[in-house]
Amino acid sequence: MQWPVVELAEWEELRQCPGCSRFWLAAWPEELDGGMILCAPEPPTARRLKDIDRASTLRAYCLARLEEHFGTLRERKLVCRKAGCDRKRLEGASHCIEHLIADRFGRHLARLDVPVRRDPPTDTRELPIPDRGSRD
Repeated sequence: MQWPVVELAEWEELRQCPGCSRFWLAAWPEELDGGMILCAPEPPTARRLKDIDRASTLRAYCLARLEEHFGTLRERKLVCRKAGCDRKRLEGASHCIEHLIADRFGRHLARLDVPVRRDPPTDTRELPIPDRGSRD
């Protein structure tokens, strides 16, 4: 790669495209086997390695690799097989997307601490009836 290195660290570099001047993170994560990963840094305004949110930046790479393996990423109605997880399974897998990321790429890239989004109830019998008070 012939792009100039703006900043250098042990397993990563911040590079700048000579054509468009956009910054890119070149990383060699030890958790992943293989070569260099080139990602657009998050936040896009980052101009130093210390300003980059690595989990968000590498998450896009993780999602792209999962999409290559599973096809379009869709959730199923079944619950993840990990004990205590209420997230929905990914189509073609037995785990939710967060546990797949944790297992394949490392727990630090998964958002396991984010609360599970609950779908609104579809059975109206479960909804409480609001008390409108009496009209006299």
